[in-house]
Amino acid sequence: MTGDSQAAAEDFATALLARPPLHHWLSPKIAALDVEQGTITIALPYRAELSRTPDQRDYHGGIIATLIDIAGHACLAAKLGRRVPTIDMRVDYLRGAVDTDLVAHARIVRAGRTIGVCDVEVQDDAGRAIAVGRCVFSTRGS
Repeated sequence: MTGDSQAAAEDFATALLARPPLHHWLSPKIAALDVEQGTITIALPYRAELSRTPDQRDYHGGIIATLIDIAGHACLAAKLGRRVPTIDMRVDYLRGAVDTDLVAHARIVRAGRTIGVCDVEVQDDAGRAIAVGRCVFSTRGS
């Protein structure tokens, strides 16, 4: 991959994250992207609106699942150069995320003609696994 194609993928992924209104509210940011390796890292800073309880700096599980979907989608879409709809997703929550920012590391498992699969691990500031997920996307051209 050339530097130009990596830069183009970074621009595409950044624009992709900026587009949905939900992302405006969540504010996920690309921390790292390697299109050739098929990996992306998405950072999500903590805000009180993301909590599941009003008296603790924690995360609602739906926010963590959304971060997994966003990271998997951005990873595969950056590789393919187009949006890909989610057709299935699984999340395993491993521990609570309290008083921390989150980071999601996504990796392409398969980028086939009709199906794409990404594995995603969400970690806290200390690098501990908070949740893992597998996302399946339709890669059929539109």
